[in-house]
Amino acid sequence: MSEIRGGTHTTLTETSEEVVRVLTLIPGVTKIAPGVISSERSKGGKRYITASFTNAGMELLIVGQGAQKVAVHCNPDIAPYIYATLSQHKVLKNYTFRTRVRRPGL
Repeated sequence: MSEIRGGTHTTLTETSEEVVRVLTLIPGVTKIAPGVISSERSKGGKRYITASFTNAGMELLIVGQGAQKVAVHCNPDIAPYIYATLSQHKVLKNYTFRTRVRRPGL
């Protein structure tokens, strides 16, 4: 099971909480670090997850009731597999998934 940085004191939006709950079940995720919540909201009730692949794993920008970045620490080689597992999970079927690459030199 992955470790959430900050324990139970870190605030998650409701949409981010659903995603983090699924991430804790995926093997290969070593740490989950929630970021700052901004007031940016999705229009029309749509929910988006944008995955940015980095050297530490990936960073998810989760937009729904608010916007929040969640860093997912894992081996960069298995990050695409974790993203594929996340995008095919039945709990997250109402989310729109996107990807970007943020690595030095790319």
